[in-house]
Amino acid sequence: MPVTRNMNELNYMLQKELRKAMTITAKKILADMYKETGNFYAGGEPDMYVRTGALGDTPTTTAITVSGNAMSFEAFLNTQHQYTTGKNPNMLQVLRLTNDLKTDQPGIGRLLESKGSPRFWDRVLQQMEKTYDDVLSSFFTRA
Repeated sequence: MPVTRNMNELNYMLQKELRKAMTITAKKILADMYKETGNFYAGGEPDMYVRTGALGDTPTTTAITVSGNAMSFEAFLNTQHQYTTGKNPNMLQVLRLTNDLKTDQPGIGRLLESKGSPRFWDRVLQQMEKTYDDVLSSFFTRA
């Protein structure tokens, strides 16, 4: 890191490095979310319906925002999709069911037949924390 002449320069340099770290973190977390939602479909073909792949389209991250000395982004699964099959569940209902793999939910039907990989969101949350820690520690280490 170059030598700074004052606190403003130091603050600018730190924010620049933090933005790089946060950009890398957001990209890795998005990739982790796509991997887990994609792996949900790895459990075989369902017996009751044809998969649309919509769950695999839900991973989302927002742009990095700066507020004062804080920098952040959000990572989530987009719940705006509305299915047009079965009982027309919305994506939030499907996400809850696919993560918990509950066998019976009124108005939705039996999801266990999807043969998907349950608890994917729990794995994503664990991986998010690890990714965040790993990336930021690679940019900022204690002397």
